[in-house]
Amino acid sequence: MVANKKPNADFIVRMVGQGIRPWAVPLRTLTNILDAVQRLVEQQDRTLEDDVSYDGETHVESGYRTLHLLSVKSKSAAYAVSVPDGAAAIALLSEIGESIDSPDKANWTSPTLSSIEALSRSAKSMGCEIEFREADSSRTYGRVIARIAPSTYEAIAGSAFIRGRTSLYAKIERVGGATAMHCGLRLPDAPRKMVICRVVSDDLVRELGRYMYEHLIVSGDATWVKHDWRLETLVIDSFDPPKKGSIRETLLRAHDVGGHAWDSVDDPDAAIAEMRRS
Repeated sequence: MVANKKPNADFIVRMVGQGIRPWAVPLRTLTNILDAVQRLVEQQDRTLEDDVSYDGETHVESGYRTLHLLSVKSKSAAYAVSVPDGAAAIALLSEIGESIDSPDKANWTSPTLSSIEALSRSAKSMGCEIEFREADSSRTYGRVIARIAPSTYEAIAGSAFIRGRTSLYAKIERVGGATAMHCGLRLPDAPRKMVICRVVSDDLVRELGRYMYEHLIVSGDATWVKHDWRLETLVIDSFDPPKKGSIRETLLRAHDVGGHAWDSVDDPDAAIAEMRRS
């Protein structure tokens, strides 16, 4: 439902730099910035693929954090934004501003990091900084809540991530790519999300393609968000093919190799306890 009365602005998104005016900002850049601001405030990360419903459309909960663009001031590229829960949005943006100033003490989330990365990239493309300011009823802007420069994401990345080599058990659901080779994985602990990983060679992509919709172990260099150990990126350089056969068949084979010896043991539990004591 569209409100009949224009709401008051809760905060300002302002691009600050030489020659920055609303008409100088490409629409694609503005769209990327506002999308990143939306994800930042609602704390939803859409860099991973969501499941789609029966009608083929991706559904993302929008709820009380939905942003509304109110106005643009011609003297600078400043955009007034309204959000139903303005106090919560201001508190979140203030916390993010403090985290940027002290990245080693911050508890970074994936939505925050992906949004800051997008905002830093836009700031770099425009040669400016992006400010979040409190809305002010006067002709001046309110205080700066957070500031994102072209180098902000690079500056915080060392504190926000942990990198290392790992192996993951996952289901292969997508392989290929137009310019770079990628692979889509479903992890058992996050079945509704697809993790898009880079693959080091075309040959390896073709090998992975043989196991579409099967579970296997992939290995490579990974990046995790330090706060919650959420997988951020994975560069796959090898994998172990899925093991064929059922658990029942595996147990029967183990029994055939040496398991028949248990048939002559009167009390298997007592025998195992004795082995543990020896």
